[in-house]
Amino acid sequence: MKSFLKKSFVSPAVLSVLLVAITACDFHGPWEYYPDEREVYTGIYTYGHISDFTNPEICFSKVYELDEASAENFAFYDSAYVTLQGKFKIGENGYDTTIVMRTIGNPNCFRANERGILGESYTMDAYFVWDSAGSTVKSRYTAVASIPKPVKVTGLNIPKQDGSYEFREYTDGKVIGVDFLEFPMDMEFVKCALDFDKSIGGVLSVLNYDASSVESQNTTINQMLEGLTEADSAGYRGIAMHDPFERRQNLGYTENRWIGGFNNLDTLYLMNMMLPIGDISVDMYTTDRAYVDYERKVKESVGDSRVVPESNIENGMGVFFGMSKTSLELIVRGEGVNMDHIAINECDYTGNGDEESWETRACRLYQDIACAGVSLTDISSDLVWGNAHAYQYYGDSSYSNPNRDYKTCFPSHVKMAMMLDTTKWSIFLPDTISDADKSEAYADGLKRYCVASNFKSNHIADCSELEELCLQNTEKNYCKEYLWEWCADRDWDMLEYEQCRSAFVSRYYLEEQKSSILKREVEEICNYAFPHIDEDENIDAEFRTPICANWCKYRDGNRPYRVECE
Repeated sequence: MKSFLKKSFVSPAVLSVLLVAITACDFHGPWEYYPDEREVYTGIYTYGHISDFTNPEICFSKVYELDEASAENFAFYDSAYVTLQGKFKIGENGYDTTIVMRTIGNPNCFRANERGILGESYTMDAYFVWDSAGSTVKSRYTAVASIPKPVKVTGLNIPKQDGSYEFREYTDGKVIGVDFLEFPMDMEFVKCALDFDKSIGGVLSVLNYDASSVESQNTTINQMLEGLTEADSAGYRGIAMHDPFERRQNLGYTENRWIGGFNNLDTLYLMNMMLPIGDISVDMYTTDRAYVDYERKVKESVGDSRVVPESNIENGMGVFFGMSKTSLELIVRGEGVNMDHIAINECDYTGNGDEESWETRACRLYQDIACAGVSLTDISSDLVWGNAHAYQYYGDSSYSNPNRDYKTCFPSHVKMAMMLDTTKWSIFLPDTISDADKSEAYADGLKRYCVASNFKSNHIADCSELEELCLQNTEKNYCKEYLWEWCADRDWDMLEYEQCRSAFVSRYYLEEQKSSILKREVEEICNYAFPHIDEDENIDAEFRTPICANWCKYRDGNRPYRVECE
């Protein structure tokens, strides 16, 4: 199904471009331009916003060395102090003050409870002590952002299947019903007339949809692929316009720019083909001018060395911008394939390409959910929660699982039997399963159950051998690799999943990861003994996470002193 997309071929359009490029070699032009070598930025990137409708948030990330392991789930700094200064809305009044931002969840994202006020300006001040290429450095970054007046949608010009248009006036809060246009009209646009302040930077458009949305299959893309890909019983050819596991999609940024007497923002275009069928909305985030430089110079410089990056972050890179919001609500009428159908077909790859089924984080978390026959509409968008609670559906005696005979679900069926500690581990497997498939399902299902339960054995599942392989063995093996991936899918939440402490330590040493951030976390894990120890209590230096003993030792050979690790 997807293998067609992986084939290498040259289309007529690409061939034409190549011929033009070859011919152009005889002429002078921009292809002869080589930019001056510029210094590569090696500091901290900033991405943050202040608005009048939601709490401010500013996220930071360090620039990694080429051989440095990523550590996005952990604080890259030793200490940090981030403030916002300006006029904030507190209760019904506005107060000019400085607020200190705090981290909640992600240690590299700082938030505050106070909201901004339209038309006001705000100054960010961020101070970090952190490790840069093995040296402790101190960095300070400042930036100024202002909250612009939001754009206003005054009307919509809605295309019809017969090629005509219908104009409808629009007021805030109004819900507009439109018909999804099928092939050959699906590439028409819903045209939104905007009223906007001339000082704004532009509009970032974001589509909101949910798991109840569906996608039409009678589109130009599907017509083009007819004969090249095979449609299933629902008409689905493996091409989806929307990620079934996401609920938002970036539709792009439209800059406030005049061209030939017309402004880009006079009309905002929404392609019919990009609209899911169902209740949707489009958030139009009006930004200040700082975001324009981020789009045109910072982001463009990544793929084009001729573009010199410019940022409003003093001494740094990235963007801190102000924004306001206008929402357009639509009811799109039509018929199509639901998100559950798209999700399981996207995850369970059955073509002849080199992909593996269930290979992405979202798909791995979704597998138990899908195999339980649970709809995405029943779990909101929290795949981790859905994965952890999928076994409860198996426990309902009145529930009939539609995916009982689905081969890719056999290991999940075994895992769920063990989660429920049923009379036998094969209780949810079909009677027609072969001995080979049954044996394979048991081995895979046992591994999944033991890791998820933190190796808790019961009368149908013995986790002792896998516990030794995963948590104690000091060599890389299939069990450790599965555990590493399992913990990474859960963002290395070592408070919720104790088994991930051992996984984190073993991965750091066995994968020979280079990172001062990860090294610090390893020592924190291995220094974590039993929480209450009397000062005069003489106990041995046994680690709470046993695998630590292979690479770490207590400085004085006894707890509760700090550890030193290789």
